[in-house]
Amino acid sequence: MELTIRFKILSLLFFIFIFSINFVYAQNSNDIISDIKIEGNQRVELDTIYSYLKVSKGENFDIDKLNNSLKNLYSTGFFSDVNIMRDNSIVIIKVVENPIINRVVFEGNNEIDNDVLASEVSLKSRNLFTRTKIQEDVQRILSLYRNEGSLSTTVKPNIISLDQNRVDIVFEINEGENTVINSITFNGNKNFSDRRLRDTIITRQTRWYSILSSNDKYDPQQIQVDENLLRKFYKDNGYADVSIEPAVAQLDREKDGFNIIFSIDEGKKYVYGDIEVSSNISEIDIDIIKIGLKIEEGDVYSAGKIENTIKIINKLVIEQGFPFTETFPEVDRVENTNNLSVLFRINQADKKYVDRIIIRGNERTLDKVIRRNIRLAEGDAYVSSLLARSKTLITNLGFFAKVDLTENSTAKQGTTDIIVDVQETSTGELSFGGGYSSQVGGLLNIGVSERNFMGKGQRISLVSKFSEREADYTFSFSEPYFLNRDLYASTNLYNNKIDYKESSYELSRQGFNLSGNFTLDEFIRQSLRYSLEVRELTPRSGASASIISEKGETVLSELSTSINIDTTDNRNMPTEGYSLAIASSFAGLGGDKEFLRINNNANYYKSFNEESIILNVGYDAGVIIGLDQDILISDRYFLGGNSFRGFDQSGLGPRDSNNSDSLGGNLFYTGSIKASFGIGLPPELGVKGNWFATAGSLTGIDKSSVSYNDDASIRLSSGVGISWNSPFGPISVIFSQAILKEDYDRTESVSFGIGQKF
Repeated sequence: MELTIRFKILSLLFFIFIFSINFVYAQNSNDIISDIKIEGNQRVELDTIYSYLKVSKGENFDIDKLNNSLKNLYSTGFFSDVNIMRDNSIVIIKVVENPIINRVVFEGNNEIDNDVLASEVSLKSRNLFTRTKIQEDVQRILSLYRNEGSLSTTVKPNIISLDQNRVDIVFEINEGENTVINSITFNGNKNFSDRRLRDTIITRQTRWYSILSSNDKYDPQQIQVDENLLRKFYKDNGYADVSIEPAVAQLDREKDGFNIIFSIDEGKKYVYGDIEVSSNISEIDIDIIKIGLKIEEGDVYSAGKIENTIKIINKLVIEQGFPFTETFPEVDRVENTNNLSVLFRINQADKKYVDRIIIRGNERTLDKVIRRNIRLAEGDAYVSSLLARSKTLITNLGFFAKVDLTENSTAKQGTTDIIVDVQETSTGELSFGGGYSSQVGGLLNIGVSERNFMGKGQRISLVSKFSEREADYTFSFSEPYFLNRDLYASTNLYNNKIDYKESSYELSRQGFNLSGNFTLDEFIRQSLRYSLEVRELTPRSGASASIISEKGETVLSELSTSINIDTTDNRNMPTEGYSLAIASSFAGLGGDKEFLRINNNANYYKSFNEESIILNVGYDAGVIIGLDQDILISDRYFLGGNSFRGFDQSGLGPRDSNNSDSLGGNLFYTGSIKASFGIGLPPELGVKGNWFATAGSLTGIDKSSVSYNDDASIRLSSGVGISWNSPFGPISVIFSQAILKEDYDRTESVSFGIGQKF
């Protein structure tokens, strides 16, 4: 019995032992990875997936390694979903690949261009799509709009599934209203009013007239520019120690806008003390340089004038034959005073020559058009002032939206490359304009022009003008560098008809002219011109006998020359400088009439109070002398209307005593003083007041069988007006009075003009 029990116990122990061995063997076999299977991949290669795994076939199962493998696969961005499963000894990895982006589309964006948005987002065509990136791109777009002042913008991303695991991404943008600026205030400004400082910056408070500009929209980048403008304003007005804190923008939720606060520490106001010039180059004549300086002891300190003085010194030094110099200003505060002494130190600089001139960005404009406006050439001594002048000349071409000129040192010692980067802009124009003038009635202009024809810098235009007084058709072509020289050549073909109601005749003209002008100096040009014209005069009923006697067709053949000097800062809207023109012409050369004509005019411009007041003093004069022939009415001078305010069109000068027809004159002269100024309205409105006074006379006609009035007495007029450079074109109203006049003169007390472009 006992033996039987022992046998059973031993049998049970043996069974347990054998089972344990089999269990351990089976469990050890399942802990070893026998295979790794990948499911769901379409574009991603198996080897690529295996390379990101931390486990491999034949290794033991390791939970940490499997988790790291899962993280690695997600981090690739290839997959939107990854699952790792175990089937006994087999590891199964199931993946869902991210789709490929077919295209990225923006809808509803009016304030920001597609190109700008596309460059900002990370999702691109043919890239992998991830939901993380799309949310990041939404925030990028919103950030762009916030920088533009649009805080209410919303962006909704839409994902459109396509075949072959592709998607279209559509960003639906609701721009909302741009956040405006409710107020702009200044703290710490003791010497300048808030209004004066507001005029200095570009950003504006929102007003009823803000529809005319966008400067009342919140723009953080523009605010930073305004800080620099304030800093410059103070430094140019004597406050060398001024400190401008970063502006604070407070969001006013109730009024849905920002309140901008600029904090200013003005510091002390300085004037110039001693002004000296020194140089370590003994050959430089310091006395000549001192004479050319534009600042004097006692003047209010201006950082801008310091910069301009450096330019003047550099120019004077170059004129003395020293291109390789540098000028450094040393500004010192004089203790216990408000004086700043300035020492301009001229030092010898390393010799530097231009190696290459590299032009980039001109897809349409030929290199030579840009190169001929660069005042430096390969091999020239490098002069920074000439580089700045070159930038101005290239910008003035009007062909480019952006112009940058920089120097780039080369591997060759003592040489530098000049890099010219340009961004082209549209140069073609189709114009349609209209308006009304009290002198000529209704106006209509239609034209097409291209100012960079074929990328050669040539200008071509066809313009038609119509009014109650005139019909004109003109074709023009100009080549600024004729024969690859600094010779501006142009030609005009025209057909013109004018109704001179004040003189009771119509004059039709058909002809052409050829002209060329060339540079004598940086500011001086000379021109030559030849004109051939066929004219036909048709008297109206009741015209003066003098005019009736000139009925019919005549041919004018005229050769003229002129010299023009122009130092103004802006030829279209000058504020500083002067211009002078002297012209003479001879008519004959196969034409019906022979005469000599001499004209002369000059203008001087000066601005005051930061260009808020612009003064213009000018004169104009001319004389025409017949060579054994009477001067025709169509060749005489006429004054009145725009040429002499206060008098009607052709309202002064010789006049037929029988029917009051204006006969014109062979000699005239005028002198005028004009001023334009602000009238208290914000500058961005473009409204200015005007005042003028004009004096002059028109006299002299050849022998005539008719009775006429002709008095060489001086006429004088004065007046005021308002001009508005509106979005619809220039609008002006002028009130004038003829103070000195003759009884037979015709005056005009109110004149106005309205111009319009579409």
